[in-house]
Amino acid sequence: MRAAALLLLAAFTLPAHVGSPDVFQEGQAGPYKILVTIRPPQVIPGVAEIEVRTAAQDVREVRITPLPLTGEAARFAPAADLATPSRDADDQGAFHGQLWMMTSGSWQVRVRVDGARGRGEMSVPVAAVARSTQSMQTPLALLLAVLALVLVTGIVSITGAAVREASLSPGDEPDSPRRSRARIAMGVAAAIVTTALFFGNMWWQAEARAYDRYIYKPLEMKPTTTAGRLELRISDPGWLRSRALDDFIPDHTHLMHLFVVRLPDLNAVWHLHPRREDSGLFVQDLPAMPAGRYQLYADVVH
Repeated sequence: MRAAALLLLAAFTLPAHVGSPDVFQEGQAGPYKILVTIRPPQVIPGVAEIEVRTAAQDVREVRITPLPLTGEAARFAPAADLATPSRDADDQGAFHGQLWMMTSGSWQVRVRVDGARGRGEMSVPVAAVARSTQSMQTPLALLLAVLALVLVTGIVSITGAAVREASLSPGDEPDSPRRSRARIAMGVAAAIVTTALFFGNMWWQAEARAYDRYIYKPLEMKPTTTAGRLELRISDPGWLRSRALDDFIPDHTHLMHLFVVRLPDLNAVWHLHPRREDSGLFVQDLPAMPAGRYQLYADVVH
């Protein structure tokens, strides 16, 4: 899986995604050439945004299906969702859809295209990993707090009313002992509800910490330079125990593609191919480069 990517133009600056998890694949779905863009969800479970584009004028409909990439579940596809064609007259040939990805791991989105020339399919692999935690919106938090207060007040009030008046005959007024017992019952109910809220909050925080451990953490890289020699030491921040530092495979005949960009103007970029000397250690003899501050982006494939 690619750890980072970089698209830069040296002549002028454009906004771009570095290390973007978005997936782009162009290929043939039967007789139809399509371009599929998948924007995986930030959190898992979450909704992925799917966009399918085609220049063909005879496509009637596009359907999309989420499937695990491997395993028994990959053989049994759920009902496909119908992608919605764009209503923009200047964006003809674009279809949009959303798919739920319920677990982390290797997924595929199966795209089925139907048109005048028959039906075609193409599968696009996509990695679904949690990349952040979403904070609760302030209006929603305030609404839930108010509802919780109303619920707690209702529980305590109902408990007091039940002890004070449940066994009274119609029209009778509760005496002093009943009122005392009702106050004691309300205090006990408030203590029980408060305890439940306390331990519920502890459980919620424990679940949040457990989820944070699954948030994707890229490999860390620390560069050092000595007499024109660049050393890159790669380390694992501890996201997955099974992740290794020596399982890279060549991509376009190189284990690493390193982009060196001069800051802050982004007016110079070098594309280098460091060689591996040891597990987690890459080295590169630097070309002639002016002194300055540089940002490094490494692209590797496990």
